[in-house]
Amino acid sequence: AWTAGSELAPPSAAPDAPGAPSTPRLLKPGPLAVEYSTGYSEAGGWKITTLTVRLRVAQPKPAEVTAVATDRFLDSSGASTGQRVTVLIGGHDVPVRIVRSVRELPGTGPETPSAQFGGALLVDLPAVNGHLQGKYGASVAPTEWWLRAGPGRTDEAAAGLRAFPDTAPAQVLVRDEVAERLRDDPFGAGPGAAFAAATLVAAALAAVGFAVSAAGSLRERGTEFSVLRALGASRRRLARTVAAEQGVLTGLALLTGAALGAVLTRAVIPLTVLTPQATRPVPDVHVALPGDRVALLLAGMAVVPLLVTAALALRRTDTTVTLKDHGGTGR
Repeated sequence: AWTAGSELAPPSAAPDAPGAPSTPRLLKPGPLAVEYSTGYSEAGGWKITTLTVRLRVAQPKPAEVTAVATDRFLDSSGASTGQRVTVLIGGHDVPVRIVRSVRELPGTGPETPSAQFGGALLVDLPAVNGHLQGKYGASVAPTEWWLRAGPGRTDEAAAGLRAFPDTAPAQVLVRDEVAERLRDDPFGAGPGAAFAAATLVAAALAAVGFAVSAAGSLRERGTEFSVLRALGASRRRLARTVAAEQGVLTGLALLTGAALGAVLTRAVIPLTVLTPQATRPVPDVHVALPGDRVALLLAGMAVVPLLVTAALALRRTDTTVTLKDHGGTGR
């Protein structure tokens, strides 16, 4: 911080020229002290003169300003990664070197798609201000702040910021509130609910299909099991054998279906989720597949056919009747 003061005193020396101020001079080393005469007029007249004193502090050469540009900025400006461009910041030209390109930058661009939007640049504010201060004696102030609250104190921090008299409540955006609003939005909630319902229906149909397939397989192999029981094989042993066979088939089918479903989910869901302006969200939709829920769903789908298989294999049937119905002889 700088503190400046001034004192008025009668001139002790004649000015450099009649009626003109004298050249300022330093009084002594140490704290800055400047003495100068503002000039004077002959008797019977007076005038006011102004003297401007500029102080320049020796500073190191500011570092080069680097930037991350969007693909749209590169297309609209004709620049490329690694190239230096001059951009207008705070009313002054600032040379910037583009070090990387990204598809989009969150928080930039108009609310609705516009052909006039030329893309965006991400630069370091202290580096930009260092260049502006060193060359123009100017700086730019941030127009928004991104803050991170402590664990469990997000609501408290948001309430404190919104309580300031010069801050409108709508100016304070909370990530959790925005996420909740997006989840409840029809454009985002509709596809999510539809995919969840489709997943449950597909799981139920798959479980029923496995059970029907297992029942049909047991019916077709009824004669084989009757012969094995006639030879002394126990029902429990046959049930374990059939359950193992069906378990292997069901497990392979579930693993294949789960892998295919995960690929389709990650490919399709981002294409169906839109913002309230019916545009693609930025950043892209993050598809999270909770492993515990997926495992629970797969286990439920596998249990149904195994239970049906075990129940049918343990069912008591007349071996003699079964062999006769299939052309065998019984004694």
